[in-house]
Amino acid sequence: MMAKTLQLQFTTTGGSTSSMTIDTPVEPVNASAVEQAMNAIIASDVFAAATGSLVAIKGASLIDREVTEIL
Repeated sequence: MMAKTLQLQFTTTGGSTSSMTIDTPVEPVNASAVEQAMNAIIASDVFAAATGSLVAIKGASLIDREVTEIL
């Protein structure tokens, strides 16, 4: 089984990286829409990491992995 996730990475006020992962993203992934959503997350100031609020976009990655269930 193939499993895809969209990982959103942000820089925090403390200078660290904080990530959010979205399972089974809509494909094809629209880079512009992802950037707009990430900017909205930052502007809302609803999420915070142990090292502070989210202040900047660090990156986004579509991760594709194969999962083999054995039981």
